[in-house]
Amino acid sequence: MDLTQFTNRPLSSLSIPVSTLSALLRAGYETVQDLDMSNAEKLASDLSIPLPSSQAIFSQRRTQSRAVPLTQPASVAASAAARRISTKCAPIDKLLGGGLPRRHVLEISGPPGTPKGAIAVGIVKSFLRDSPDEEVVFLDTQNMTTAAALRKAVPADAARRVSHHVLHTLSELVVFIQTLPSTLDARPKLGLVVLSCLHFPLQAISSRKLTSQARTTVLDNIKQTLVKLSSRGVTVVVTSQLATKLLAADGSPATFDTGARAVMVPQLGPTYLPSSLSFRVLICPQARNSGVFRLLSGPGKTNPGTPVKEEPFTIVRLCESGARRSDRTSKPKRRIVPVST
Repeated sequence: MDLTQFTNRPLSSLSIPVSTLSALLRAGYETVQDLDMSNAEKLASDLSIPLPSSQAIFSQRRTQSRAVPLTQPASVAASAAARRISTKCAPIDKLLGGGLPRRHVLEISGPPGTPKGAIAVGIVKSFLRDSPDEEVVFLDTQNMTTAAALRKAVPADAARRVSHHVLHTLSELVVFIQTLPSTLDARPKLGLVVLSCLHFPLQAISSRKLTSQARTTVLDNIKQTLVKLSSRGVTVVVTSQLATKLLAADGSPATFDTGARAVMVPQLGPTYLPSSLSFRVLICPQARNSGVFRLLSGPGKTNPGTPVKEEPFTIVRLCESGARRSDRTSKPKRRIVPVST
């Protein structure tokens, strides 16, 4: 028996109060294995919780480690974690080591006009093809992928397994995120959730009066939900816009008055993502139809000196038959292809 199948489980697999789970996530603990870096006394101090509560957490962790051979459901879950979903985009599949691992989170960020939505839809198509008994929930917050467009993109016999939702306000997003785990009770075959343009409700006019603390709470709730979904076998794909970040000459954060340069970064930042489960891919255009996909981070710790992984791409136009477009009167389609190096 491989004990990592237990120690790498999300903290939500432990029977602990929601308030304690939230405190653990805010402190940077995400999996059962992360508890190995601490002890009951240190954890109680870090989280400002009673020592008996901290001791109960470690007691459960030891009980899991001594568990007898895997049950059938656990075996199935371990097998699912080893499977990967093709993104139908060869450069991104290469960055992810062969596709998106099941039970993980993929964030795709890029400026307007980049194929974030097309890649998300490609993942849906791949998932429906390879998982004929599972279902998809697709949330659209900016009318970027309509229900009609999604139905047209997926095979007709698979469309009934896709549930399309539309919302635009922050309050609607909060309710949607909070009810996702309970949705699994009603839809046990749910295996993929797509959160398209997740940044939009947080940047809407009605949301601009959000205090920093309120925004942090919303992002923390999203993070908790992602962990819960992963623990129940669900894979999540998020698309997001970029924001401008001003930096001083030494690389520290700056203002418009003190900034020496500006960089584009994912608008939501990394705090809403469980780092031990998440891949973050940035689309960096370098010309109208070409650029690179950059892997900003992946699960596990990365050495500071590790070079950033990138894969170049180009977008070619195709005729309806699939051949490269030569007749400009035909309706163009686009496909992302890798660049030979």
